[in-house]
Amino acid sequence: MTALLLTLICCLPAATVWSAPPLEPAIDRLVTSGGLVVTLDGLVLADTRSSEYFVPASTIKVATALVALETLGPGYRFATDIYLRGDGRLCIKGYGDPFLTTERVREISAELKARGLRRVTGLVLDDTSFALDEPADGSENSTNPYDAPGGALVVNFNALPLLKQQSGTITSPEAQLPVLPLTKEIGTQLPAGHHRVNVAAFDSPGALDTPLRYVAELFSALLRLEGIDVSGTAVRGTVGIDDKLLLRYVGPKTTAEIIRSCLKHSNNYIANQLFLSAGASHHGYPATWEKARHTATNILVNRHHLPAEQFQLIEGSGLSRRTRVTPTFMIALLEAFKPYADLLSPLQGIPLKSGTMRNIYCYAGYFSQEHRLDPFVILLNQPPNTRRELLGLLHRLHQNARQTSRLIEASRATTATR
Repeated sequence: MTALLLTLICCLPAATVWSAPPLEPAIDRLVTSGGLVVTLDGLVLADTRSSEYFVPASTIKVATALVALETLGPGYRFATDIYLRGDGRLCIKGYGDPFLTTERVREISAELKARGLRRVTGLVLDDTSFALDEPADGSENSTNPYDAPGGALVVNFNALPLLKQQSGTITSPEAQLPVLPLTKEIGTQLPAGHHRVNVAAFDSPGALDTPLRYVAELFSALLRLEGIDVSGTAVRGTVGIDDKLLLRYVGPKTTAEIIRSCLKHSNNYIANQLFLSAGASHHGYPATWEKARHTATNILVNRHHLPAEQFQLIEGSGLSRRTRVTPTFMIALLEAFKPYADLLSPLQGIPLKSGTMRNIYCYAGYFSQEHRLDPFVILLNQPPNTRRELLGLLHRLHQNARQTSRLIEASRATTATR
């Protein structure tokens, strides 16, 4: 059942009073299992099942973004440390940089060459800044990149692009990314065509798991491109007290820039890297799911006074169907997120975050007019995807209500001057 906020308008001539269309039949037709709220100047224009729990899918990334911004800070930049061991091995220690891409590894390699590095006798990969006993809840470990797991030391979002010709030839579709042994190994298991795969979905025969093997092969290839001799093997290990710090590489992207990209592309990997890093920032390394959940709850409930009983946050991306929220919680979250609303991407001029999984279709964002931001949320947990039609319906309701509000203000101003 839809509840409408009826505003008493007694100061306008009858001809200027906007009459609300009957929303209940339209919303009841479009919402078979879901909830929604639309607001205007802090007042509720319409709501349906606003205190019931629903799966938010990727709209929960707004909560992750808020927590990361207020723990790490909007200007925070992730670092990766490079050490040299006495036996000539290069030690690489990661701290969860979500954007440790081929370009960044190339920059690291060039800087190491500039600092005099000429020979490496092996690699030691230190990923102990994260201690994850399981992947993100909801991940199916499919070959799809949206299932790519996080970690302290990860390259290219744990996703590997490759092109396989009908002849069986395997190449890299990205000029800056060399063809690695891992590229060929995974490519032999795929049909011809363009692919971008979650490397963790493929087994690796050696001592390293596939994500760390990807790190080792990419660093080795790009160090060699800089003319640095690389020999020996790569192992998982930890930086020692006697290892010499050669370089602390600080990535160019700030938290705010990373979040803008994460929200635009709805990248699950980036979202959980931020979620876990926020927990480590608050509670100390290593990052864990429990620390991340505790930090998020603390920020949302104790700092922003969001209703603790109206949400359950399992992980930061929205993959988990055990994450549950009420529409009322989402409206309160969006109120808290207003200072960062410009990080959301617009859909037909409406800044919002979408959320989509099987039988889950959600929007959370703002109807804006005259620099005012009015939160709205649509959480559909049902087979028919009617969210776009609902968005249009609620947008028209908001526009008409805003127009009526202006007429009321104008009428009051006229009356006051008489």
